[in-house]
Amino acid sequence: MGSAGACRPGWTVLLIGGASGTGKSTVARAIARRHDADWLQVDDLRLALQWSDVRLPDDDATEALRFLERIEDVWQLPAERLRDAMIAVGEAMTEAVAIVVGNHVAQGDVAVIEGDGILPSMVEHPELHGHVASGKLRIVFVAPADQDELNWNMLDRGRGVPDKSEADLLRIAEMNWLYNAWLVREAAEQSIPVMTTQPWETLADRISDVL
Repeated sequence: MGSAGACRPGWTVLLIGGASGTGKSTVARAIARRHDADWLQVDDLRLALQWSDVRLPDDDATEALRFLERIEDVWQLPAERLRDAMIAVGEAMTEAVAIVVGNHVAQGDVAVIEGDGILPSMVEHPELHGHVASGKLRIVFVAPADQDELNWNMLDRGRGVPDKSEADLLRIAEMNWLYNAWLVREAAEQSIPVMTTQPWETLADRISDVL
């Protein structure tokens, strides 16, 4: 039973993508509450696949999924290489995300799914393309105005910060900024909306309006 005041949106599944530190989780929760929808994190899928040590149908995807965890001193790699690893993780996660989206559409269960593993290319996935065309699946990306905003959010959130050196943090921030720029370019090529995170107070409303 829906909560009082909740309204059903025109879409069934909303994907919110963006680099780490852009506030995806917070705005996804807000939109999910607004529509009495399920809220899911792609990170939950990724962690389940990584820690269960399963092998994906594609060996390259399996290796990509575990790259950031299995490489020693991974954060000492160039930021460009780390960005490419993030892209590869998203590609490896696409099939799992497609299955979850398809299940929610089939059941008619409204859901907001967010994560940095969501790629603009998902609109071309054969199992998702029809849902995009019908409007049952909508995708939006959120992006900060500059790298300083990403840095501040990462430090303010504190996730994974205590065990990282200052050099590691700077490289992670650069990786996230490069990944953000790549996502914005790819989203533009796919004609997917990209919303600036600021002003933060209106982000949920602006996403709802653009949809």
